[in-house]
Amino acid sequence: MPDISKIIFTSILCCACLLGIINASDESADDKPADAVEPIEAPLVYSDDWSVLSKITTPLPAITQINNNYVNLPNPENKKGFRCTTEPGKARLDVDGDEEYDTEVKSKEQFIDYKIKYPNELQMKYKLRVFISGKTPSGGPMWSYQRGCFMTAKTPVETFTLIDDDTNGYYGDYGRDAIVVGASKQAGPLSAIISVKGKFYKLEVQMDNEITATDMKNPKYTGMKLRLTPCEEETGKIDLVKNLKPPKGPPQAIIVRRGEDAFFQVSAGAKGETVLPVGEYYLVSAIFTNRVRARTSEKPMAVVEAGKTVAPKWGAPFTLQMSAFCEKGGTEIIVIPPGNLRAPEDVSKNLECPFIKTEFPKITGWLGEEYYAPDEFKDEGGYALPDEGIFSFNVDIRPKGAQANDKPLNKRGNPFTDRWIRTDMSGLVQKSIPYWATYRCPIEKYSGIVIFKVSTKSPVFGELTFEKEIEVKE
Repeated sequence: MPDISKIIFTSILCCACLLGIINASDESADDKPADAVEPIEAPLVYSDDWSVLSKITTPLPAITQINNNYVNLPNPENKKGFRCTTEPGKARLDVDGDEEYDTEVKSKEQFIDYKIKYPNELQMKYKLRVFISGKTPSGGPMWSYQRGCFMTAKTPVETFTLIDDDTNGYYGDYGRDAIVVGASKQAGPLSAIISVKGKFYKLEVQMDNEITATDMKNPKYTGMKLRLTPCEEETGKIDLVKNLKPPKGPPQAIIVRRGEDAFFQVSAGAKGETVLPVGEYYLVSAIFTNRVRARTSEKPMAVVEAGKTVAPKWGAPFTLQMSAFCEKGGTEIIVIPPGNLRAPEDVSKNLECPFIKTEFPKITGWLGEEYYAPDEFKDEGGYALPDEGIFSFNVDIRPKGAQANDKPLNKRGNPFTDRWIRTDMSGLVQKSIPYWATYRCPIEKYSGIVIFKVSTKSPVFGELTFEKEIEVKE
């Protein structure tokens, strides 16, 4: 007579194995699935060989003017960074982070060694390039700084060079730092997704959390590593050249982004098609000249679909965009021209009547893209137009329904209300570069709807106009 209990136990055990309740191979819960992809890691090695870095073209290098400010590198003593300033004929820098100037630069170009410290207590060398980038309004040297070092990682996939293009001491800022794949001299924007030899990888720059004494004794140790994880992406194509009517010649480079961390440099040549992962893409920067650039922010430039090519229309026609409004009370500026050995003088006149006021204008294209000038071109007022050939705007403020021969409300005999011009404080005693300010005009003894019209002729963008109805209340 067989043992019934043994037969029942054996039957239950067999059913459990068949149903997968018990894993016959005794796999633990931590074991990875068969299709798991192993990441590739490689240490980042520091270099400050300027002969190598100077030959690499990066998409958006940050060049910061030294003007009683801070070099934005990790400094445990001061979150602002390392202090810097200029004096006649030289730049002065605080290199050890104690707020005291200890280094002077007088030559056209000089490289300064900093010891920066990260939140994980890692200390590392960082070379800064300090150089003369132009002239000040008085004709003296204009001192600026930018990164003078880079990191390299050698992986089985390819060799990668990472450049701290925003000069903040970190090499993993997507969209702000740059990456070179292989031996190329052209860098692209650092991205969370990159394409190498037709394959896509997720990219991360990681920093060690634990640092040993042995690590610190290794002169090549940086505490940072590059991590690549193969990934699958459906792809389509984008062509940002085919239907572009550019402001001034073809673009030199075009950078787009998907989401907040995936950045790609797309073709700006005659054959403008570029393979990209599917998704919505925004224009980070289209570089036409050093001064003329374009970007989008509020809506996508294009949507890339699997197996399809998208070629959006953008560029001309161009138009002016700005915020214009009426506000009671304000200050009218009247500039007294310079006299014999006398600098010009500005006189403020406070009035309680309504004012037509504006924000600084923007130049936009067909798709709503904004054309702008990089920060390095901003004037003393903090403004810059992408076309340096625009010196003034025509302004016309008339009551709605007014006749063509009626006198505009802004014609007051004041050059700063009659037209929108740059402020020029140059005189025989001092030199000054004209700078832009926002427009404001008092509207006295009138209530009702006015037509506010601004226009200019741009050598780069052609005829530009803006028009808006504004209600004026006394």
